[in-house]
Amino acid sequence: MISYTLLEFEELNSTSNFLKENQTYFPNMTIIKANHQTGGRGQFDRKWESEPDQNLLFSILLKHVHVTKAFEIKRWIVSGMMNYLQKKNIAVTFKEPNDIYVEDQKLCGILIETQSSSNIFDYVIIGIGLNVNQKIFDQSKATSLSIILNQTCNIKHIFSEILNILIEGYEQIIL
Repeated sequence: MISYTLLEFEELNSTSNFLKENQTYFPNMTIIKANHQTGGRGQFDRKWESEPDQNLLFSILLKHVHVTKAFEIKRWIVSGMMNYLQKKNIAVTFKEPNDIYVEDQKLCGILIETQSSSNIFDYVIIGIGLNVNQKIFDQSKATSLSIILNQTCNIKHIFSEILNILIEGYEQIIL
């Protein structure tokens, strides 16, 4: 099993921004999780709405990955997240470029950012926001596991399960 570094924070501006600003200090497969993000964002710097302690917010840092692996990285993350949700009997669809939906409502957002100076990515940062227990959204086209399953969900347990799926998938797809 591949080793990883996990750091958890009560609050950050953004898990992805934190990794981007500090990526030189962290090894490959560093995962940053926050219980709240004050400046979470999606594609085109759209705001990612999240109430404190209600959702799963984390980012993964990959280093020194060949640029030809970009497609595999996206496939790894999307399939891992969708596999987890489908195991919970939730009918999900992936909407390009980076969202997981239940019917016409967004459940999960994925943001992949890279930097390279050659044919090797200096870093790949994958931000994931999964709506878990939040019930009220400014955006009417959003939903959460709690709404779908009609129950309060254990975020730590969900994170552990997703992390296991992603680590296993990484070993199969990326390595």
